[in-house]
Amino acid sequence: MTLAEEISALVTELGPLLDQLRVLLPEQVADAARGSMQHHKVTGSPAPWHAEAGPILMDIHEGARRLEASLRREVAGQLGERRGGSDANTVAALASIARLVHAVPEDGARRTARILSGWIRRAEEVRDIGEAERWEPLRAPAGQLPPACPYCRTFSLRVGRREGRVRCANRRCVDGDGRPPAAVIDKNRLNGDAMLVWADGRVIYYGAES
Repeated sequence: MTLAEEISALVTELGPLLDQLRVLLPEQVADAARGSMQHHKVTGSPAPWHAEAGPILMDIHEGARRLEASLRREVAGQLGERRGGSDANTVAALASIARLVHAVPEDGARRTARILSGWIRRAEEVRDIGEAERWEPLRAPAGQLPPACPYCRTFSLRVGRREGRVRCANRRCVDGDGRPPAAVIDKNRLNGDAMLVWADGRVIYYGAES
């Protein structure tokens, strides 16, 4: 899959999440730490709004317009007219982003993919959407430190227990391909040691690296 195809897929993935965020927006969460088992529909003024869905939805609305303008400047040398604030304009901005990345340098396309992936991850982590795994610190045997991220060298690795996926919680961190680091947990076939196999081909063991 090319970067442009990946970005198009990310835009497609983001669409249904935006719809779910919009549905949640006028709902007030009783306890944001546990989701909205007891939320109440708000009529009239949109505030107070859903404490988790509101901020990420606004970030995507504004971010999509800024990202589109940035890409258009790279491609056409001008920002163009700023889009209005409607939901339809947000969707149009995302569709435009998917087209513009075909004409930008690779660095710009990778940056776009990171931004879109970040929006998707944040939307999935809204507890009332509940599509994301619960990410926990990666555990290590007693008396040992957990493995550091091989890219940013911080102890920011998190594991999704449901599927065994691993990622770095440092949002600035990227792997050797310029993408947010992602790995799966596996075992060494010779001695059974736990190892992390990263998307860019790197493999690390607990306490060692290859």
